[in-house]
Amino acid sequence: MASLLLLTTTGARADMDEARQAFAGGDWQEAASQAQQAGGAEGYAYAAQALVTQLMLEPDYPDRRALTRQAVELAETAFREDSDSAEARLRLAISLGYNGRYTNSMRAYLMRMPQRGRALLESVVADDPGNVWALGTLGAWHLEVARRGGARGMQMLDASVEAGTGHYRQAITLDPDNPALRYFFALGLIALDGAGQDDMAWQQLEAALALEPRDAFEAGVRDEAAQLLALRSDRDAATAWATDRMTR
Repeated sequence: MASLLLLTTTGARADMDEARQAFAGGDWQEAASQAQQAGGAEGYAYAAQALVTQLMLEPDYPDRRALTRQAVELAETAFREDSDSAEARLRLAISLGYNGRYTNSMRAYLMRMPQRGRALLESVVADDPGNVWALGTLGAWHLEVARRGGARGMQMLDASVEAGTGHYRQAITLDPDNPALRYFFALGLIALDGAGQDDMAWQQLEAALALEPRDAFEAGVRDEAAQLLALRSDRDAATAWATDRMTR
């Protein structure tokens, strides 16, 4: 029995090593497959992360809704495996956020999708105040509520642009060499047409482009940042581009 457990554990670790290598190289499907084979909360959460990354960096992926549903299912499985896992809670919140793109705002509210996502993120931050992805995603949550729901939505969900900006600033302070945090912060601000935060957004994009990518994810993010920054002289085009990225 002990030898069988050792073989199982060793196999899971090997699968996770393969998953991380595939992720670093930009093979999101392979990363998800290997992580799913590893199983457990860690494996299922990582598989969900890989699929969401594909959604982030491949806006023309042909069946985004199906891929989103798959990410949610994997994240839900990770959460069922270990609801105390910070990664499971984080990846579930992010996957639910993507799923919310395909749901009417009021329907999502009645289904408590945004409320659940926020609760998951805040639970991670409460357990680990230095978790930059939970902080950044919580910032994105506030900015997205502002974009989709306006003043009424912010009032209903107790959200604000100031809170979103604050969470992003905190995450970037903790991890200043992370171009993804800077890009997604800028993306959220630019999508908020007329929010009066343009200078901050362009500064974040410039800073993101000055950083050296550490893997395929960050390289892809830098490419996206360059496309958005190229629209700096045409605010309407920049808003349309950012909104497209936020709604696909």
